[in-house]
Amino acid sequence: MHRLFNKLKNIFALIIIIIIFASYFGVYIPLKNELEDSLHQGFKNMVSNAEITLENHLNRALEGAESLSSRTMIRRELEKYQAGEINYQELQEYTQPKYEDGAAIHKHLLAAYRFVDDRILANYGGDYLELLANNGFLESEADNLLVTADQRYIIVKSSILTDAGNRLGSDYIIYDLNAILSELRQLNPEEIDYNILRGEPVLNSGIKADKIIEIRELNNTDYFLQAETSASLIYDTIGRISYKIILVVLLTVLAIAFLVTKVLHNTSKNIVKNLRKELKEKTILSETDKMLGIYNRAKFNQELEREIDRVKRYKSKLSLIMIDIDYFKEFNDNYGHHVGDQILKKIVSIVEEKIRKHDILARYGGDEFMIICPETSLKDAEKLAQRLNEAIDYYNCSEDNNLSCSFGVAEFNKDQDDIKSLIKRADQALYKAKDTGRNRVCEN
Repeated sequence: MHRLFNKLKNIFALIIIIIIFASYFGVYIPLKNELEDSLHQGFKNMVSNAEITLENHLNRALEGAESLSSRTMIRRELEKYQAGEINYQELQEYTQPKYEDGAAIHKHLLAAYRFVDDRILANYGGDYLELLANNGFLESEADNLLVTADQRYIIVKSSILTDAGNRLGSDYIIYDLNAILSELRQLNPEEIDYNILRGEPVLNSGIKADKIIEIRELNNTDYFLQAETSASLIYDTIGRISYKIILVVLLTVLAIAFLVTKVLHNTSKNIVKNLRKELKEKTILSETDKMLGIYNRAKFNQELEREIDRVKRYKSKLSLIMIDIDYFKEFNDNYGHHVGDQILKKIVSIVEEKIRKHDILARYGGDEFMIICPETSLKDAEKLAQRLNEAIDYYNCSEDNNLSCSFGVAEFNKDQDDIKSLIKRADQALYKAKDTGRNRVCEN
């Protein structure tokens, strides 16, 4: 009996050892790897949101400079000066107040200068002439965008041109990059450092010593966004969770050896299920605008690429509608951002009520929306945009509001277009609607 007991004891000990090894290699290691992948992907998603936000700011900086340089009334007066119809003082008296009004509406703008005949015709904001000189902007002939080496400013040069393309002068716009980078940091609960690099980066994305680095190329620029975070933010969390799990497993094995395999199997299955659920929820959050509940810009780009691939395969039609709320900034300034948020939600509800189930609505920017219209020609997309415009007008009449939207419509040309050119043409049509009086639909 004693011999049998010892034999059973040895067999029991062997079973425990086998279960411990099986638990370690079959549960702990796979679970640890899945946690690492999940948290690392979460970091990448945060960087993607920051990348989209920064690209949006850079694009708006370029668009803001271009819109400031192309203001028709001031440009016409400048042409009169060039033709000798008015003198420099008259030109300056006319330009200065209107230039200040135009510059004041741009977010994060620190200063703006208009140079004509190598003299400052008009200006807005603080004194940054030395900054322009130190960065060689005053001697440069070409229009360009520059991020200063100290990561504090964005400088944009935009030429003032006649309709014939002759150069009348130049605008120099300086934006507060510190404020933009602060916005990026506020997007993430973790400590992530952002740097903007010019030219090909020295490092590559990945884990470097005690840091995790992610590098993204910024569209339409020669700049890169580099994001860094401490590896301990991810791996310390994994370590704490993993050690607790293995401790529970060991205690369970020592308490009930016979049931440990089933308990471990169920535990690992539930944990993996929860991880997948959490990963799915994070994926939905990374694809959805939190306030409006519709797709965000990153998901819009993904869906548009998928629809373009389908058009190329099946030779079907595809159109894009771009929507911008007229004078939205004035609503925010006059009534507060909570009223602006309600306007955004109302626009979304009106649009969702009118579009088809397979049309895709996404928030492209602050007050800009995109509708992807599969199997839709330019003519039908324009009709849909007109219906949306009428629905908003009807809402205005019933609620006594002064809300309106401008619409830009473009159809995909499989022989000439890609995703960027299609968006650009819709954007051009939208600007045409803005320039011709707003509250209308224009096509490209």
